[in-house]
Amino acid sequence: MSEASERQSRIGKLGRTLLDIPRRITEPSKEIVDEGTRRKARFLSVALFTGPLVFPVLQITSEVTYGIPYYSFSAIFLAALYLLSRTIHVKLASVMTITFAAGLPVLILLLNPIWENDALPIQILTWPVLVALIGSQLLTSKQEGVLVFGMSTVLIVVSWLHPGIDFPQAIELIAVSFVFQGLVWITSWTTEYYSISLEESNRNLGARRRELEIYTSLLKHDLANDIQMILGSLELSQMTIDEPKKCANFLESTFAAAERMKSLIHIFSISENELDNDIVTIIELICQRAQITFKGMLITLDIEEKVRNQPVYYGKLIALAFENLLRNTDQHAGNSPNVRISISIIEDHLEIIFEDDGPGVPEEIRGQLFGRGVTTGAKGRGLGLYLTRKIIEAEGGSISLTNNGKPGCCFKIRLPLP
Repeated sequence: MSEASERQSRIGKLGRTLLDIPRRITEPSKEIVDEGTRRKARFLSVALFTGPLVFPVLQITSEVTYGIPYYSFSAIFLAALYLLSRTIHVKLASVMTITFAAGLPVLILLLNPIWENDALPIQILTWPVLVALIGSQLLTSKQEGVLVFGMSTVLIVVSWLHPGIDFPQAIELIAVSFVFQGLVWITSWTTEYYSISLEESNRNLGARRRELEIYTSLLKHDLANDIQMILGSLELSQMTIDEPKKCANFLESTFAAAERMKSLIHIFSISENELDNDIVTIIELICQRAQITFKGMLITLDIEEKVRNQPVYYGKLIALAFENLLRNTDQHAGNSPNVRISISIIEDHLEIIFEDDGPGVPEEIRGQLFGRGVTTGAKGRGLGLYLTRKIIEAEGGSISLTNNGKPGCCFKIRLPLP
């Protein structure tokens, strides 16, 4: 490499290093992973890094210090806050910075006995607007509103009580300052409002996408199972046509499965506003239908009175989660399973205990029971419990396999109260 090329390379490397300095001195702690908090931390570091550079100049040039090192001590304090802002304690550094910035002009006003008219604006007009600008980046709109009104009120009281301040002039300056602060606050509130609205729209869009994926899986899983049940029952009814009682039982099971398919298709075709049944009513209807469809199954409901007095509503798919659990019991818990469903309110959650007296779940698959494709049956496709978990989690809840000290299978479902 020629000497000229090496020199250009060194200059380029030096330039990149210099350009990278702002990023290095404002880089938030690696422990902060939330992007919004990192943005606030970076802004705070920039503001606090600038303070120690500017404040010594203010100490030298200001005419209101009267030899008291307000700004010199402030520069040291801001340097310490800058170091704190580079750690995970960004929130503490933000509160201390806002408190310092709002309190400094008040302290200077109180300590100086006499104020000339030309020295007053920087304390009453400039400082509050600067504090509002900083607050717009570090505080919520509600917190900033409190800050704006609080600073203006304090400045009015101090100006009124201070014998060395021309109160009429101070009121004019405070009014102008309040207008500017109000504009900053309105801008901050508008930005926050649209930001929250955008985030909510994105969350709703994501929820709808996940719901669509679940719908597709349910159509493949539930309808396929019910069609298979209908075909099997019809075939058995043909084989037992000379035995009216058996034939009637098979036809009744066929009818119940067809009703469930109709219910499933109906769920896909209506809006959430039309689903006005609470979860207790939904579970009761599902249990009635299951005892007809799954011959020999006996279901007992134990519902806390508090739940009946406080109806709880969830999305349209929650019904299918419980149908899947009952179908799973029919497939794996023997010929005449006994099912007990207990529903109660525990703190801020609805807790549903679903237990049967079947053989239980083999130890080797307990950890993967809710995974896609995991099944203990020869004909199972391993989607029922997987889809049940997806539906419950879409409601913000959880489902787990627990040990209740009894034979059989026990599921605990927790759903947040709306």
